[in-house]
Amino acid sequence: MQGDYSEQYVHLWQNHWWWQSRHDLVLRSIRELRKRSKSVEPGGDAPWRILDIGCGGGVAFDDFSKFGEVFGIEPDAHLAHAIPKWQDRIEQRFFDAEYTPEEPYDLVLMLDVLEHIEQDEDALLSLKKILRPNGHAIITVPALMSLWSAHDEVNHHYRRYTASNLQTLLTSTGFQVQQLHYFFSWSLPLLYFRKLIAKKKDNYAVTVPPKVINGLFSTLSHFENMMRRLHVQFPLGSSLFAVVKNCETSPVAEATPVSTQVSE
Repeated sequence: MQGDYSEQYVHLWQNHWWWQSRHDLVLRSIRELRKRSKSVEPGGDAPWRILDIGCGGGVAFDDFSKFGEVFGIEPDAHLAHAIPKWQDRIEQRFFDAEYTPEEPYDLVLMLDVLEHIEQDEDALLSLKKILRPNGHAIITVPALMSLWSAHDEVNHHYRRYTASNLQTLLTSTGFQVQQLHYFFSWSLPLLYFRKLIAKKKDNYAVTVPPKVINGLFSTLSHFENMMRRLHVQFPLGSSLFAVVKNCETSPVAEATPVSTQVSE
């Protein structure tokens, strides 16, 4: 991540339609997981240990802390201590096999992080090691290499994913895929247009759109999420969302097909 971009990150996260819409989707999924945990697991109402990998200085910790004790990893020096309230919960480091927490986590969030890691399979194996048995992870990644643009180059991405290759990667590293779907489907024409006009990474920057446009895009994202809750499936999108479980039984045998539904 470029230094000037990272300095703007907190402002972008708090105001940009993309970050806020993704956050709403993540929060809804955490609530669903929490509700299910309370109903099916002994002691399921106990506070969770939560890790946010690539936490951006703890921008989402106020919300995540409602579900338990939150910790973070953030490699960017500009961001790691951006929010003083949470700086003692955040380690400035990269996530790798050397990361060993005192206790395993109940929930790990890896939100648009995997594409920054060259060896993504190794990263998922490391993720599995820090999750308790039957613990969950929520993962988001950018989708479709046909959307590759200056945005990906500026942010040092190694790849974009498809639903099929992400599911294969997740199951091959030992996770049960409970939910996997595209999101921001409505934005595909917008991002193909961005690819055409933003060809030089030296001139590329992300900013919060004007209020009217920002509000419109936010409304479109909320409408798409509402349609998904009504079981409307979208075949493609500019991002992918996955909920996975660290199973004690064979994850490949139990893995669900690509779906918009959380299932057990």
